[in-house]
Amino acid sequence: DELAELERELQLLLADISSGDTIAQNAQAGIDEASQTVQTNEEQVSRLKKDYDDLDELISEKEDTIAAQLADTQEAARRSDQVKSAIDEKLADVGVLTQKYVRQQSELVDLNSELDALEAKLDEIMKRINVKATYHAQCKNDIAS
Repeated sequence: DELAELERELQLLLADISSGDTIAQNAQAGIDEASQTVQTNEEQVSRLKKDYDDLDELISEKEDTIAAQLADTQEAARRSDQVKSAIDEKLADVGVLTQKYVRQQSELVDLNSELDALEAKLDEIMKRINVKATYHAQCKNDIAS
């Protein structure tokens, strides 16, 4: 009887050991699976960190490019302002020169009118000189004859 009882206890212990062994195997499988998941997650984190670093570098490059383009744009705007200022100065000079030209043209018209009047006077004087010269020449011819 005791032997049967011991045998039954032994059977229960063997069943417990077998059940514990199954639990340990399942736990080891879970640990292995969790380790694999951790390793996969670490690889993904590493890839994501590399991608983040690449993106950070790309963003820095783009910021540098934008800063350079902004500087170029500001320099072009400054040069454009200089050109506009120079053009405005030239336009002011053209305005002054145009006024001088108009004034000189007016003076030239006045001088041409005076010249025409002087030429008319000169023609009149030349006519009188010719008349007097002809008269003197006739007088000389009359005296000589």
